[in-house]
Amino acid sequence: MALPLIVTLWRGLSTEFSLWATLWQARVLPLLGNSLALAGAVTLGSLVLGVLLAWLVERTDLPGRKIFGPLLVATLVIPCYLIAIWHVSFWGPGGLLERALAALLGASIKVPTIYGFVGAWLILVIATYPYVYTLARAALRSLDPQLEEAARSLGAHKLKIFFKVTLPLLAPALAAGGLLTAVYVLSDYGVVATLRYETFTTAIYKQLAGRYDQAPAALLSTVLIALTVILLVIQQRLWGRGRHYYKASQRALPLVRLSVWGRGAAMGLVGLVLFFGLILPSGVSLYWWLESIARPNPAAALWGSSLADLLRYAGNSLFSAATAATLALVLAWPIAYRAVRYEQHGLTRLAQAGQALPGVLIALALALLLHRFVPSLYFTIWALIFAYVIRFFSHALQAVESGLARVPVRLEEAARSLGRSTVSIWRRVTFPLVAPSVAAGWTLVFLNALRELPATLLLRPPGFDTLPVRLWIAAGEGFYAQAAAPALVLIILSLPMLYLLRVGDRPEVRHGD
Repeated sequence: MALPLIVTLWRGLSTEFSLWATLWQARVLPLLGNSLALAGAVTLGSLVLGVLLAWLVERTDLPGRKIFGPLLVATLVIPCYLIAIWHVSFWGPGGLLERALAALLGASIKVPTIYGFVGAWLILVIATYPYVYTLARAALRSLDPQLEEAARSLGAHKLKIFFKVTLPLLAPALAAGGLLTAVYVLSDYGVVATLRYETFTTAIYKQLAGRYDQAPAALLSTVLIALTVILLVIQQRLWGRGRHYYKASQRALPLVRLSVWGRGAAMGLVGLVLFFGLILPSGVSLYWWLESIARPNPAAALWGSSLADLLRYAGNSLFSAATAATLALVLAWPIAYRAVRYEQHGLTRLAQAGQALPGVLIALALALLLHRFVPSLYFTIWALIFAYVIRFFSHALQAVESGLARVPVRLEEAARSLGRSTVSIWRRVTFPLVAPSVAAGWTLVFLNALRELPATLLLRPPGFDTLPVRLWIAAGEGFYAQAAAPALVLIILSLPMLYLLRVGDRPEVRHGD
């Protein structure tokens, strides 16, 4: 799992100093500025939007808040690059909005461009605010109501209570959610490539796919890894400090009653977020799909997909994702068991090194390794599966660890005292208790692998196209109608994510009882 990280760092650090000096001024500094500016702006936007929405749903009498609660995280079902593609097809030059305005007004009207920093910022905020929203919502639920009551008894008004009492208590969760967002933005490829905003990931991909120049790609990867590792270290420290919230009372926090104007503004904000993140992408996808049926375009036949092809792409996606998820769980079990039962966490941290690497960097490292040492696996389905496993191994490992931590050792010891073998104990005692966590970990790896784009584009064998690849290629050439069918199938296959997200809606588990 750590091999791609080691290989990428070794390849980048062993690059000649002259190349470092040349790229530092010409490429690294501009890319560093672009990446940090986007990551900072998106993190700030996600924090503000996530906290505000969580507060409206959990602490106010917002109409329909029980319905809005799960809907506001439903944007995670749609891959962020797909949200970007459909927004471009709607707002972009010659898109649906310009066509609709021309039909209504009888004149061509240019819509402000969505390309560049502002467009990338908007789409990434819409795609990442659920990370902050879910953490803030869980933290708001577990706050002790006596703290706000004490502040209120001292004469503090609602706004002062929020900034002086509530917000500081949310700080650990918000710091964790904000850093998760920043790491995600640094590793994103699909959104910034669609909206033509150059960052480290797009520059690395161009070096590999366009020029196949590995030295500059490895050098740029080294800088990106350094940024990501710094953020991950900060994330782990803050997450470890603020993971649990203690609740001294079973009483629920009182709801804040909104005024008529406040209620209207809140409903408008929620509606706007749902429109940009869920309604518009889904509606545009359905429109392009219906148009592909009603107005078949012979010139776009090359980019279209017959039903047989669509089923083949879906089969390829399901096979590779399911195999990767199963392999990740099998490999995670012994490491997680050693970490939980023997408290040896060194291997655990090393095995999660892939978390610090975007898909494009994992693809780069695997391409270097396989091309040199195992050429028979180069550009095969197994290279792609290995990339998925390395990229999302941390999900499997953390799920198995959390499940094993809840299985008391005394149960296994009792079974062993009755003469049961190790295999029998695992099969009849341990695994049934860990099964829910294992299933959740498998599903997380499966869904993330199902939607992975840059690693698939770089490592897939010839003729092995997946749903993300087909919709990306078609949309990249401007044939949105031909991208609609694989996009819809991908969304349908990703719908079980909503079931996992319902875990956050369950009553909190009290710690320290």
